[in-house]
Amino acid sequence: MERFGLVGLPNAGKSSLYNALTGGGALAAPYPFATKDPNIGVARVPDDRVERLGAMSKTKTLVHASVEVVDIGGLVEGASKGEGLGNKFLANIREVDAIVFVLRAFEDEDVTGPSDPIEHLRVVEIELPPLRTRLGDIPELVAHLAARLRPRNPPHFAADALEALAKHAWPGNIRELANIVERLAIVAGDEVAGELVPHVLRVSAPSVMQPGAPTPAFVDDGRGLTDRLDDHERGLISGALTQANGNIAEAARMLKTDRGNLYRRMRRLGIRGGAE
Repeated sequence: MERFGLVGLPNAGKSSLYNALTGGGALAAPYPFATKDPNIGVARVPDDRVERLGAMSKTKTLVHASVEVVDIGGLVEGASKGEGLGNKFLANIREVDAIVFVLRAFEDEDVTGPSDPIEHLRVVEIELPPLRTRLGDIPELVAHLAARLRPRNPPHFAADALEALAKHAWPGNIRELANIVERLAIVAGDEVAGELVPHVLRVSAPSVMQPGAPTPAFVDDGRGLTDRLDDHERGLISGALTQANGNIAEAARMLKTDRGNLYRRMRRLGIRGGAE
């Protein structure tokens, strides 16, 4: 189940929104930090298409989609440096799949704090630091993502793999790290070694040359032609395996080759994992 985190300044209305979505009874008080430990509830996502399908199939049981909603304690300016709930707030942020900004746009003399939603947005955007500024969190984040990927048997990331991930200049945020962790788990299987990380990072988004497209500039990074071609092929195969959820037969179909040839290429390139 996807987990949505409600994030905003104190008194923005997070707990009120949480109660409205989940039917919960979280304390919604007009003073800062009424919520210190996150409230967690489930919100139903109604869809009239489910009702129509139920009527067509004459089923007696209808199951609508649901999402988990997390009411996270108020964010204040300087949280990334320890102000307010500080690191506790940032730790709660790590646990969610999506962040929902709750911006106050109402005036009430009994509720402290700014009522301008633009001011709320300014603080929220500043205090949610990008992944590249939180490299010390990489081991904990990887462990969490690996456990969420395979709860019963999470892949183990060796120390040199974590070190390689921490050295990467992450242009994105945790979603990008989650994609890399998933790809490494599919390619490597149960044990992710450091030597594989640079290959997957280098080709995590392989480009496909279109007719008439300009030739990319050559960068001399010390690799020979064979290594470059192997890296590109490794990226194509690992990308197909990721999209196919590790199913080798489906990945072979996507790559327009037979399963035996794909197995041989995976063995040659040191790609482990995958399923029938």
